[in-house]
Amino acid sequence: MVLIIGGSYQGKTAYARDNFPEAKYFNQLHLFVKKRLSELKKSYEILDEIKEATKEGTWVIIADEIGNGVVPVDSDDRLWREATGRILVELAKDADEVHRVVSGLGQRIK
Repeated sequence: MVLIIGGSYQGKTAYARDNFPEAKYFNQLHLFVKKRLSELKKSYEILDEIKEATKEGTWVIIADEIGNGVVPVDSDDRLWREATGRILVELAKDADEVHRVVSGLGQRIK
């Protein structure tokens, strides 16, 4: 599995398509986490669901880094930010490669 992270609208999807054209994509992981949290799922349940969905084949998981910057005022948004960050940490541990994309330029960090 390859994990690609970066800020919003930084070219992560295009980078993934250019560098991993044969892979399956799990895009906008951060929004998936938000949706599952709204359904009262726990972080570990969300992580297990992601791992189950991506266990077979070559997968690229793409997510916005939402933990850098201003801390959200809303408690639900703070919970989302924390859950997403913790899930990304676990996925990065298991990933074969981790790339960070800024302004369309990717850098392999693992």
